[in-house]
Amino acid sequence: MTERTTRTESMESANEILRGVRLFNPADGFDGVVDVAAGRDSVLWIRKASGKPSGLWLLPGLVDMHVHLRTPGCEDAETLETGLRAAVAGGVTRVGMMPNTTPALDTLDLALSVKEKGELFGLARIEPIPCVTRGRAGEICTDLEDFAGSGITCFSDDGSPVESDKALLDAFNRVASFNGVVIEHPEVTAMAAGGAVNLGRASTETGVQGIPESAEHLDVKRCIDILRDSRSGARLHLTHLSSPESIRQVHEAVLAGLKVTCDVTPHHLALNEEAVIALGPVAKMNPPLRSEESRKEIVHMVREGMVTAVASDHAPHTSTRKELPLSTAAFGIIGLETLLPVTLGILGGEAGMHPLDIIRLLTTAPASVLNTAPPDIAAGKPLNMILFDPELQWTYTRTFSSSSNSPFFGERLKGRVVRVWFGRELYREGEFV
Repeated sequence: MTERTTRTESMESANEILRGVRLFNPADGFDGVVDVAAGRDSVLWIRKASGKPSGLWLLPGLVDMHVHLRTPGCEDAETLETGLRAAVAGGVTRVGMMPNTTPALDTLDLALSVKEKGELFGLARIEPIPCVTRGRAGEICTDLEDFAGSGITCFSDDGSPVESDKALLDAFNRVASFNGVVIEHPEVTAMAAGGAVNLGRASTETGVQGIPESAEHLDVKRCIDILRDSRSGARLHLTHLSSPESIRQVHEAVLAGLKVTCDVTPHHLALNEEAVIALGPVAKMNPPLRSEESRKEIVHMVREGMVTAVASDHAPHTSTRKELPLSTAAFGIIGLETLLPVTLGILGGEAGMHPLDIIRLLTTAPASVLNTAPPDIAAGKPLNMILFDPELQWTYTRTFSSSSNSPFFGERLKGRVVRVWFGRELYREGEFV
């Protein structure tokens, strides 16, 4: 590789040299074993490794574009500090914060307040994703241009779709002027109402009402149709897709020249409806875990490049909200600390994808959707990197989140984040520095 050294090297000695690490850097497509010198707050140089490989991977800080931090309104399930600690422990240094809070994140003052409070902890950075519509009611758009004036260009009513066709059309026409994006939670609410699990084996086995895949992909079709008819050139992102038909429709829209992207979650890649049959509410989520046939097809679609990003949909809940009957328990699981090992395990193992391509789904790709700078490990760049041991086996029994609602809790996982730098070293071997 070409040696890259900053001017500061002569003035500043390295705080540490990471020797023989395998650097995966999607920003420039680099994959190689190198030595990396870290200064107080930036990368000093990157050189060809002088010794044997360490077996450790050096990756850019992950970008998780779909996270629920529960502030304001549900701090008993998660606070900004606990959520950001869980993020860092999982190697996530930028968090796309969803707006289904109480009150909903539908004003600029509230969005900026949450961002500023998050910065006080010196952990991961919050990228607020405020509401498309006032109060997340799905009817009247928020002041999208006001947000854009402060650099906030991504909007979602996550937890609910933008119900009104008129409001969605208005949003597309307005965000197109500043290259913003509408992030849609695709769901036909009338079809999903009262449902708790996948319509199929899960609903039959548990005896609770099911949610069909069509409740998702019919709304995907509606949104794409409105985008096409708007002729606005706006960007649409469909989040946490669980139906292969949804992903097919996104792919066809892209081929037709529309600016449509999508993400899937690690749990929809790794688990099927058998998990909710076996585990009950701890594996209840919206959209629900689908059939094994659908799960396998989605893994294949990710491998074929039909999915833009992977996001955790980290959704903490108190035990009292999860320890209810399956039909009434809260939807959602935590996922920040398992984001990387679960995703690598499925896409690297079952799908046979190259690590660089998987890491791209967790770094530069979601950053592009969110209109933020791609994380990059390069000489002169601020420290934003994680050290990952791909062979380390560990049991997930401890979380930095305030909640522990995860179907992976107590499970044996392979691969773990061991150190994190973001501006400075934040995390080492399970503890915050």
